[in-house]
Amino acid sequence: MSAPRILVTRSEPGASETAERLAAAGYTPIIEPVFAIEPIAAAIPDFDALAFTSANGAREFVKLSSRRDVPVFCVGARTAEAAREAGFANVLSADADVEALGVLISDKAPRGSRVLHAGNEEARGDLTGRLRSAGFSANFVAIFRAAPARIPGPILSNHLAGRPAFEAVLVHSPRAAAILAGFAAGSTAAFDIAAISAATVAPLASVAGRTEIAAHPDEQSLLSALARLLSS
Repeated sequence: MSAPRILVTRSEPGASETAERLAAAGYTPIIEPVFAIEPIAAAIPDFDALAFTSANGAREFVKLSSRRDVPVFCVGARTAEAAREAGFANVLSADADVEALGVLISDKAPRGSRVLHAGNEEARGDLTGRLRSAGFSANFVAIFRAAPARIPGPILSNHLAGRPAFEAVLVHSPRAAAILAGFAAGSTAAFDIAAISAATVAPLASVAGRTEIAAHPDEQSLLSALARLLSS
């Protein structure tokens, strides 16, 4: 029996990292990112602590600033790993969502600290608003954007044309889901989806077949959701 084919829609370098995990788990990964990361040449203000809500935020920030001497607060384990790989030593993870990240910063950072949230220009959740309400001087700076692919990749195109090309699709972000939904507009193809959160899969409601949601917003939980999806 052939290995289930899984479409990976996230951007690089995360797409290849996910593909490695899928292959190790016995799947056949298909890498066709629906968007690419484009850096934004932003001016970085003074800060006492950093907040990252994605691994891409950590990767892109180190291209704009040489500082590695401040505490870094991350939304989840993968983002924290990317921050450590980028050279930060004092890294804490909320292991959850943006709301939990705000709580973590409120608990661990000194009041009055200048907290800089650097990330996607379409960042979701008002982290800086929460922090300001808690007594911090918080700013958000957009340092990258997720630029959508102009057209779907060849494997996805085949699937949309009614030639089933994969058994399931992994969706890591609402941005990827929205772009995928746009590509699927007018197609009768359905998608069996493993999504990292309920909010992530929402844009695909009209084309989703069977759906499984990760118990926690991390990739290990996402792969567990995929296993449940394919065994149901």
